Amino acid sequence: MKKRTITVLLTALFTLAAFANGKPDSGSGTPKFITVGTGATGGAFYPIGVAVASVITNNLDIDATAQVTGGALENIELVQNKTIDLGITMGNSAQEAYEKNGYTNINALFGGLSKGFFQIVVMNDSPIKTMMDLIGRKVCMGPAGNGAISVAETIWGAHGFSITDVKATYLSYDDGIRQLTDGNCDAVVVQAAIPSAAIQELAASSKAYRLIPVSENVAKTLSDKYQYFGYGKLPKAIYQNNPSDTMTMYIINMMIVRADLPEDTVYNITKSLFENIETIKASHKAASGITLKDAARTSVPLHPGAQKYFNEIKVK
Repeated sequence: MKKRTITVLLTALFTLAAFANGKPDSGSGTPKFITVGTGATGGAFYPIGVAVASVITNNLDIDATAQVTGGALENIELVQNKTIDLGITMGNSAQEAYEKNGYTNINALFGGLSKGFFQIVVMNDSPIKTMMDLIGRKVCMGPAGNGAISVAETIWGAHGFSITDVKATYLSYDDGIRQLTDGNCDAVVVQAAIPSAAIQELAASSKAYRLIPVSENVAKTLSDKYQYFGYGKLPKAIYQNNPSDTMTMYIINMMIVRADLPEDTVYNITKSLFENIETIKASHKAASGITLKDAARTSVPLHPGAQKYFNEIKVK
């Protein structure tokens, strides 16, 4: 009898302790620590990821940490192999990994996180006027493994050539711009939220530059085919001394999550993020357009916990 009384008292004490901090229990088997994969500190993914981690830590009984990573493609690898728990990536990359590479441990937490714009920069006196003019040219593609590569492959493929038709080099966006202005490469590909810091630095200099447009027909075809693509004209006012508006495409970024995390955990994470969505939106201009309507539209299956939340609030 005495032993049973002690057991009951201990159970009651642990229950009270769980609610003492005012945070809801995150579910059976919930990890106490999770990691959110972001990107480089100078990009949009990092501050957005920091905000996501902050919301989770402040509202759930979970300590979340934002981790600097190589970005969209590395985050897919890290979620798949369980090195991180959540990660920001691009819709096209997630779909390819899930459907073609068998990365079944990646699920969507939510879509419509931000937009990454496909931008190609040349110097103003360059003979390159169209996408096709890139053939045979030395093109800086950003760092090895970054998301610009897969986007370029899709867009260039629709224009009738591939990445093997250019002399691709792999450097950071900043180093690529320096190579461009020094005459050591012919064009730089940047896949980033606008305005891109690397292009802004060039725009603020006295050196004349241009952006190369995507064919409008290609843009419409790809956006009709893939739900993660969109297109439109990039206003010249985005960058200082930019001579004209430029037709381009953007990829819709998303938050992915380990498929093997408990449903209750992911439900509570999703709920806390959208109940505090203004914090996420305020973290970076790129995230300011997050809407519930777009959140449930994803290129890989939603985690059952996220799906439960969206069903609950009647978002499809």
